[in-house]
Amino acid sequence: MDDRAYLVLHHNLLFLGSQKMAAVTAIRNVTRSPSSHFPYFLRPQHRASLAAFATVANGIAGRSDQQSNHTTKRPPPVSFPCVDAHAARESKLQSRNNNSNGSNKSESATNTSNGNNKKDPSSSGPEPPYARPNPSSYHTFTSKKPLPLVYYPDQSLPAFDIAYETWGTLNADKSNAILLHTGLSASSHAASTPSNPSPGWWEKFIGPGKALDTNEHFIICTNVLGGCYGSTGPSSPDPSDSNGSAYATRFPILSIFDMVRGQFALLDELGIEKLYASVGSSMGAMQSLAAGWLHPERVGKVVSISGTARSNPGAIAMRFAQRSGKNVVNRSILSSHFF
Repeated sequence: MDDRAYLVLHHNLLFLGSQKMAAVTAIRNVTRSPSSHFPYFLRPQHRASLAAFATVANGIAGRSDQQSNHTTKRPPPVSFPCVDAHAARESKLQSRNNNSNGSNKSESATNTSNGNNKKDPSSSGPEPPYARPNPSSYHTFTSKKPLPLVYYPDQSLPAFDIAYETWGTLNADKSNAILLHTGLSASSHAASTPSNPSPGWWEKFIGPGKALDTNEHFIICTNVLGGCYGSTGPSSPDPSDSNGSAYATRFPILSIFDMVRGQFALLDELGIEKLYASVGSSMGAMQSLAAGWLHPERVGKVVSISGTARSNPGAIAMRFAQRSGKNVVNRSILSSHFF
């Protein structure tokens, strides 16, 4: 057992008080029970780790009892330095933001008096608000070929639509294509187009001379399967329903692999054999990794920004807490300092 695990265990046992020996006994009972009696979430290979855990716990508990016989001093209060540091930083940023708001107001008044009504680009947050695009502002690829699904080996998506938008020009040998993957809640509108001039969610990164240079590359962005911005999802008609009702809760649970396979069906339709790069952030980063994993021979480069191969429940819970924090923390602080 490493030092960190030892300290965590010791800390927890101090708070168990009179119940600490009961906890140690419970651990020992689990380690000594037959494998068939193990809880479903414990595996036989954990037996050795639990035995070591119980041995150390027993020693700590014994020392804690001896110490309690010689002194009545209570354990020190719990401290969370990282939380305290975060609170201090938040307070500092809040103060700085209030000061900057005051100066921005005076500057805005000066600009207005001088006839300059240019809006501060940071005032609306880190990205444009999502809105349902007009169907005429994106392309739609329809596949009549069933799409196999990871979580339903005996079921497939009988047909599906993929909404997508493009920027730049595909070269003659179709070797300059970049597939841009969206996050969980974004549409295919990553940047403005002639048919939809409103700013996209990656407006600052797509265009001539930008990170995704449209002078050199052909950028494709899709709304993922299961999305609500033109691609097949719960609101789409269920072809197996005689009344033509929407899938609603009958829509299958999709994996990242399913989403990427749908995108590559689009690439097949466009005649693109190999991507110059697969790019994405957040859930898009997971798709980018999946594209390289599923089709290594068809992806030249993989760009995965703030992504992972999989999300565990703790990461999903943390992301939920981060989204909820927008209701508590001033949005302009987030846009100025954390994005």
